[in-house]
Amino acid sequence: MFTQEDSARQDATFAELKEEFSRLQQQEKDMRKAAGLPEDGDMKVNEADITPEVRTALEEAKAKAKREGAARAAQFQNGTASVQAGNGAAVPGGRRQGVVRI
Repeated sequence: MFTQEDSARQDATFAELKEEFSRLQQQEKDMRKAAGLPEDGDMKVNEADITPEVRTALEEAKAKAKREGAARAAQFQNGTASVQAGNGAAVPGGRRQGVVRI
């Protein structure tokens, strides 16, 4: 049975994800601005122009982003991410799927 409490938890999780997405978008814009890249478009680069140091740094950054994204996804899939209540306190039990409280 889907209760009002479940709905509130789901809304809180959605708000948390929305806030995280907004923060990451702003971080990307700031990084693009600092690097002198266009904020909203992709930039084509000739691979022959990339130095080995830049290529290594790019590969490390991609690997780090992939690990962090996978870890964040795993948190939500496993229900270990804490869901924040309106006052900032963690909701007891977090997000556990398939659990019925009586």
